[in-house]
Amino acid sequence: MASLYLAAASLPLGAQQASESQVQAAAGPRLEQWAALRERKAEQLRPPERSGIEKFLYNFRERRVMERFAAGWNGFHPKFGGMHTGSGFAAGPEYRRERLLGGVLDFRVSGALSTKRYEKFEFQIGMPRLLNEHLFLDFAATSRNYPREPFYGLGPKSLKKDRTSFRLEDTTYLGTFGVRWRRWLSTGIRGGIIASNTGRGKDPRFPSTERLFHSADAPALDAQPDHYRFGAFAHVDYRDQPGNPRSGGNYILQWNTFGDRSQSLYSFRRYEAELQQYVPFFNRRRVIAFRAKSSLTDTSPGQTVPFYMQETVGGSEDLRGFREFRFRDRNLMAYNLEYRWEVFSGLDMALFGDAGKVFSDRSDFNLERLEGAYGIGLRFNQEKAVFLRIDVGKSREGVRVFFKFGHVF
Repeated sequence: MASLYLAAASLPLGAQQASESQVQAAAGPRLEQWAALRERKAEQLRPPERSGIEKFLYNFRERRVMERFAAGWNGFHPKFGGMHTGSGFAAGPEYRRERLLGGVLDFRVSGALSTKRYEKFEFQIGMPRLLNEHLFLDFAATSRNYPREPFYGLGPKSLKKDRTSFRLEDTTYLGTFGVRWRRWLSTGIRGGIIASNTGRGKDPRFPSTERLFHSADAPALDAQPDHYRFGAFAHVDYRDQPGNPRSGGNYILQWNTFGDRSQSLYSFRRYEAELQQYVPFFNRRRVIAFRAKSSLTDTSPGQTVPFYMQETVGGSEDLRGFREFRFRDRNLMAYNLEYRWEVFSGLDMALFGDAGKVFSDRSDFNLERLEGAYGIGLRFNQEKAVFLRIDVGKSREGVRVFFKFGHVF
């Protein structure tokens, strides 16, 4: 049509007027055809259809299947997970009642067994809404029997080939008293007793720890001291929904002292800090999530930290390209960055990068020689929480796949 107008522009005025009439006459039927095509296309428009998995997740979420399942029956609930990384798939029953005695008392008891024969039993009773929700009290007792705990040696230079296993059995009694100054700010103190025991590891793939390491390499390997614990904490939490946050922040400071009750050789103090921040954009359907955490341990002369109570990095909670508890030492620092986005209702994806290390000397509290990992993950979520997380991470030691109940942070 543009060529017709150019040709008409080169003619005399009268001829141009005649040519313009001819052009309009020729263009009229074509414009009518285009209008008819647009009308037919508008009539054929249909809303986009969900794929099979989209329909399943959408119905799963809209019908609140997980919420109904978790609601249980007469206080009884199914419990999944709850053990640390590397324990295998864990499940068991839980009984809980809330707002007893006029709404001030909560009660919970649970037991779980994993596919790797890890055992965990918990009892908790608390009063989280005292004095118009400004005070809270809590008492918890936890018993664990973990028969396949990995140990590679201490320090950032431990070797993958030196992997061993040991049994860790402990029972912890812990009481908490706190003040909730604002909805987002609380402080408090904690105190309790920890009774520990280590033994021969039961992982058939690796030797038991005492066959490769000695007490000089793994403090308290043959001692099993019991400890009292006392400490204080401060907590700032203004996340929009803690189970699956898309905005806000979560900051935790803790100090704890662990005193050796039986041998007076394994007492220590620990200082911990963790920062989590969430930055949403695109109508909160995309989130940049960041976490930084650090733990520093201090001992008096003649004291040391039992190897099984030293800090670790590696596994589904921090360095997701390494095996569980791959590195272990007195101190740690770790950083996690995730880009999360909603694929469709009930499913989010994430790209992540992890960095961290363990170290024995505080002079190594710096960003040098950090281990790194990166990968991609899926988060299957309910309305306010992630019920299943799948992460695939890669590091210099290979690729690791993790299936966990709940968010990483």
